[in-house]
Amino acid sequence: MNPLIAIQKNYLNFSKNEKVIANYILQNSPQINNMKITELARHTSTSISTITRFVKKIGCQSYSDMKVSIGHHLINTVPKQKDDILSEVFTFYQTVIKNTQQMIDQSLIKQFIALLKKQDHIIVIGSSSSGVSAATFGLRLMRMGFDAQSFSDPNWMEMRASIARNNDLFLAVSNSGTTDCIVKTLTLAQKHQAKIVSITSYLENPVAQLSDLIFHVYNPRFANNEKFINSQFSNMYLIDILTSCLQEEADLQKSMLTTRKAVGDI
Repeated sequence: MNPLIAIQKNYLNFSKNEKVIANYILQNSPQINNMKITELARHTSTSISTITRFVKKIGCQSYSDMKVSIGHHLINTVPKQKDDILSEVFTFYQTVIKNTQQMIDQSLIKQFIALLKKQDHIIVIGSSSSGVSAATFGLRLMRMGFDAQSFSDPNWMEMRASIARNNDLFLAVSNSGTTDCIVKTLTLAQKHQAKIVSITSYLENPVAQLSDLIFHVYNPRFANNEKFINSQFSNMYLIDILTSCLQEEADLQKSMLTTRKAVGDI
């Protein structure tokens, strides 16, 4: 596995010092290939032994092994020019898309579609900016003929979960996987034997542990661009993929076209 992906997926399991190392590597990955372990220790104010333990925790045999593997997986980016905002934003998008692409298991998409068609009611939830992604996906599912609704208000999603049934599917969008209202909603839904699918950034978090199916996406916080605040770009990339795969089926595509005609979209 790409060490950068392994670092993100296991991020919540790292100690405080290991998270400092993880942040530095994820945000400065192009420089790691030529960096000695002593330099990384100095930059992160940690020790060589801590870095060595960290490297083994992400599945690499040694620091050198990690550097080689990172170098192998680094993508070619557009050379950044000074104060070139166009190139900067393009590079950010390129990084997020490429890393998310590497994290998506295509076999899960088939499982998701089968599960989606089996359940009678689809409830898409997300909080704050993730609520926007949830609303977008919920609307798309409705336009393809699914009985779908979306919630971003904590009280509303929790009320809906309190009357969940085993023919319901809850789809949660949560980068951190730790948002209280999302965890509470899914806990209620699980008690009522509803199926749960999540879109999240980390391998082990409360939302993932409650889920029957988990899609992992790249977390933009690791792209090392403080000016860029689009935290939902990787989520929307996955949602676009899922939407496109669903529309490979003629009946779903027909429903989408029908709803588009109804609102004068085509």
